[in-house]
Amino acid sequence: MTFHLSGLPNEAGQASRRQVSERVAAVLSDRIRSGVYVAGEPLPTERTLAADLGVHRRSVRIAIEHLVRDGLVTHRPKCRPTVGSAPLETSDEKARDEKRSAPAEQVSRRTPPRISASNLVALIMWHGGGPLEHAGTAQQRIFWGMNQALMQLGRHAVFLDIGGKHIGSDEENAAREAEHLRYIRDQGFGGALFYPYAYRHNHDLAREVSRSVPLVLLDRNMPGVDVDFMGLENHGAMVTVVEYLLARGHRRIAFMTRFEPIQTVQNRTQGYVDAVRGAGDPEVTEMILNIPPYKGERSWTLFDALFRLPKDQRPTAAVCVSDYLAVAVAERLEHLGLSIPGDVALTGVDDIVPALPNGVGLTTLAQPYEEIGIQAVDLLMRRIRDRRATIVSVGLPADLIVRESAEIDLNRSQAANG
Repeated sequence: MTFHLSGLPNEAGQASRRQVSERVAAVLSDRIRSGVYVAGEPLPTERTLAADLGVHRRSVRIAIEHLVRDGLVTHRPKCRPTVGSAPLETSDEKARDEKRSAPAEQVSRRTPPRISASNLVALIMWHGGGPLEHAGTAQQRIFWGMNQALMQLGRHAVFLDIGGKHIGSDEENAAREAEHLRYIRDQGFGGALFYPYAYRHNHDLAREVSRSVPLVLLDRNMPGVDVDFMGLENHGAMVTVVEYLLARGHRRIAFMTRFEPIQTVQNRTQGYVDAVRGAGDPEVTEMILNIPPYKGERSWTLFDALFRLPKDQRPTAAVCVSDYLAVAVAERLEHLGLSIPGDVALTGVDDIVPALPNGVGLTTLAQPYEEIGIQAVDLLMRRIRDRRATIVSVGLPADLIVRESAEIDLNRSQAANG
């Protein structure tokens, strides 16, 4: 399992460095207590941990010193630190251990308390990441919000990664997700937040697991799996960005998407349609273009035809279903000799890519990832307290972040030229 810390403060000051090392220690402690790092085995190297968590090696070194003092790790000179804690305790083991009554003085003060698996909450998700993501991945930020909420409740977060460096195929994702679902069921986890990449698969398994382990789905639903849901209010988000562009004089606004039969994409598409049709202006043109996931030129045949139209006919703005599609669209527009935002305004969704490859800041709809993690835990705890509670679906509002890619006001430009 791989996870990178997010939301860490700048390490320039002593107080900030202390905060970073304390957070690193908390993550490593959770990994030890949950069995990710096995008792008796060496920890990964400082270099590996620093790269994994996105921090300086000195922060890892200080964090390990904390773990040594807490008795979770032993460290001998010229040797790698070794895990000293036992792996996670299942519910059956906990019940058995509670029947034992060893005198307190026989228990080493350096032995850390074992954590019941019922106090563990999993985040089943790909770790994400990409060369253009500089502010922390969506996955990191969801985990950090989730972890903050759980720590206040005396519970612990465990990240179950479904992929390697790159997201796998649908079949590979389905196999990994099934493995993790069975794992949390068999180990008796207290609950899980689940982002189903392979949403077409594992429906029966997810239903079965949800009977014993409360689940909250993130971002996308699974048909027939009746559990609580947490995500973005996608319809309203898209209405917001289209209305922003309309107010700045755009009338030919194209919506760029990749066809996926999931509620997230469908709601964003419908938000675009409703905003354009609701403008009440016959000059506002509705244009929806699906960019096929092919490699090479054939993905862009219709796109090229649309943006090679005369200036007074081609779109003046492209609204993309995600930041990463916006990056691909920006590169294709550059290939066609069109500039952003001079020729075409461009927007994305997510706020995980703050700038395009050419350095132009990307206007986008920011998802409140930390808050999604926090409120997903609230839904989960509600379900734990009352397994018969009404199933709810929560969508949080997005924030419109205006950057260079869509900052030009066509009303002013036309007035200046007219």
